[in-house]
Amino acid sequence: MYKDAVIINLLTRSYIMSEKISEKIFKRISEVVNLEPIDEFKDIETFKALDGRDAGIFRAYKGEKIKKFSIAEISVAPGMTYFNVGIKPETNYNISTFAINYMEMPDKIQFDVDLYPAVDLVEHQDFIDKYYEQLNGVYMEARKSEDFQWKPSDFAWMRARTSPYFFMSPAAKEKEDKVHNLINAYLEVWIQMYQNEKPVSEEMAKAIEYRKKCMIEVLREKEPDKTIIQKVFGNELTERLAEAMM
Repeated sequence: MYKDAVIINLLTRSYIMSEKISEKIFKRISEVVNLEPIDEFKDIETFKALDGRDAGIFRAYKGEKIKKFSIAEISVAPGMTYFNVGIKPETNYNISTFAINYMEMPDKIQFDVDLYPAVDLVEHQDFIDKYYEQLNGVYMEARKSEDFQWKPSDFAWMRARTSPYFFMSPAAKEKEDKVHNLINAYLEVWIQMYQNEKPVSEEMAKAIEYRKKCMIEVLREKEPDKTIIQKVFGNELTERLAEAMM
C-alpha cells in the first residue's frame, strides 16, 4: 500500500482542520488499492490565493482500475474550507465514480455525495440490484432524519448525471460524525464495485468513455461556483484546479 509519510503529513496540515473527511477516505482507499502519485499535478500540490495566503493542497493518485483518485482541500475564505474528493475508474470497468463536495464552516457543513453511474442504469437493473439497493436504507433514513435537510440539485443537468441515491444537504457542525458515516456508507458500496467488477467489452468501454466525456464537458460549461473560485484564485489557477478535479 502507498503509505508515504510525507504525503500523509501534507494531507493533515493544520490550516485545513483536524480529522478531515478527505483524510478518512484516503486512508480507507489506501487499505484497498496500491496507490501511486500522479506527477502531472505537482505544480498545484500547494497553492496560494490572489491575496498571497496559503489556500490549499491538491493530490492525485492512480492504481489498478483507477484512472484518478483526487483530493482537493481549498480554503475559500477564513473559516471556510472546501473539500473535493473524486475516484474516477478506468473506462474499461463498469464502476461508478465516487465523489463528494464538502464545505466546512464554523457552525455547519454543506455536502453532497454520490456514486455517479458509468452506464445508463435503466439498461443495467442488475447493477442497481447488486450495489445501489444497499444504500436504500441509509439513504431513506438520512432523508427522514432531522439531522439533514435533503434537497435535490437545482440544476437539471446535474440531476441527469447522478444516481438515484445522490444526497445533498446542510448539517450542523456537531453532526459531523453522522455526515461522515453517511459518506462512508457510499464509499463502502463503491469498494464492493471496485473489488467485484471485471473488464467490460470493448463496445461497452467505448460507451462508458463517451458518457464520461459528455459529463465532463457539461460540468465544465455549467459549473455554478466557477465565478466565486475565480475571484479567490484568478482565472489561470481556477482552470488548472478544474482540470485536475475532472
